[in-house]
Amino acid sequence: MSKAVVYTGRVKEFDGDEKVSHVTVADGVTEIKVHAFWGCKGLTNLSFLKDSAITTVGQEAFSSSGIITLHGMGRVRTMGSSAFAFCRNLRTIEGLGCEEMGNACFAQCILLQSMKGWPASMTVIPDETFWGCTGMTTVDCDISHVTSIRVSYGGHAFAGCTSLLPPSLSTRTADPAGVLAFLKRKAILERAPERLAFLCSLKHAQSNYYNRTGDPCGATRRIIMEFAGLFPARESSNNESSSDEESSSDEGSSSDEEIF
Repeated sequence: MSKAVVYTGRVKEFDGDEKVSHVTVADGVTEIKVHAFWGCKGLTNLSFLKDSAITTVGQEAFSSSGIITLHGMGRVRTMGSSAFAFCRNLRTIEGLGCEEMGNACFAQCILLQSMKGWPASMTVIPDETFWGCTGMTTVDCDISHVTSIRVSYGGHAFAGCTSLLPPSLSTRTADPAGVLAFLKRKAILERAPERLAFLCSLKHAQSNYYNRTGDPCGATRRIIMEFAGLFPARESSNNESSSDEESSSDEGSSSDEEIF
């Protein structure tokens, strides 16, 4: 039988209580302490954090719990080591606002599919953050700001992510710089379909413009600017005089040179 509880800010307050399913945070509490909800299998989400004053989630606070989705963490600035480790049902992470994170926060979350939601303020991925997340297949977020992956005796942040990395990079002893480079390339390629769709639209527009004007050089530049909103798209009339075309071409060339 599930039960609703009020968290008052104590260490190990509901440690191992598998019946806990709904949580309310008492007024004035700003930290989920160590092991507060460790092993709470009936707790499936953290929506209760969204309207709370919680800014810190302590070490192993929700480790081995039943959390499925991790939302409502925008106000949390600090997460302790293994805060969500061994959450075997965790599938999605979104909206993290962390500025500081301990090691192995999401280790062994075997159903986690991507690292979507990685905080924009965190340029370093701590040791073993996603260690053993065998279900992770995509990056699904911008990690261009990440500068390094930390390594400890236990291995780098993505050790054991066998569905995300090739065998040579998923080992504990793999070069972290190589792992990061691979993931950054992967992040770019995952967005390739969107970019390809844009380029196809651009090519189609370029072709139409050339067919109307007969200007192979100016077509590309002008269409790019039309896509960027720097030029309003216009239709060329077959009845335009040659002088008008020359004037328009001169103006386009001048603008193109200024911009490019």
